[in-house]
Amino acid sequence: MSDELKSRRFNIQLEEAIRAVNLEVIGPMLPEISVESVLPIAIMAAKMRGRYLREAFALRESVEDDGFPSGEEIARLRDYRLAYEETQAVVRALEHAIERGYVPVKGAQG
Repeated sequence: MSDELKSRRFNIQLEEAIRAVNLEVIGPMLPEISVESVLPIAIMAAKMRGRYLREAFALRESVEDDGFPSGEEIARLRDYRLAYEETQAVVRALEHAIERGYVPVKGAQG
């Protein structure tokens, strides 16, 4: 057997083992995964994105005489960005877990 074939087989076995471990560990930690259970997370992420963008447009209207937002306004914008980025990270992590088969998905049709 060639080294390349051994490597491919090893990688397949490793991926299967990682999938099984993640399913065993992550699965019990989460509610049942369905469109209904995931949609509120997507809505939360959309709201965070909207709030962050809305704040940027609001800053445009409230800049000081020098044309720059105040430090307080920038701090609020940064807080909104961090909240948005955190919710986006959750969405990406959930998508990754679903794509890799780390969590069982209810009602998935092929």
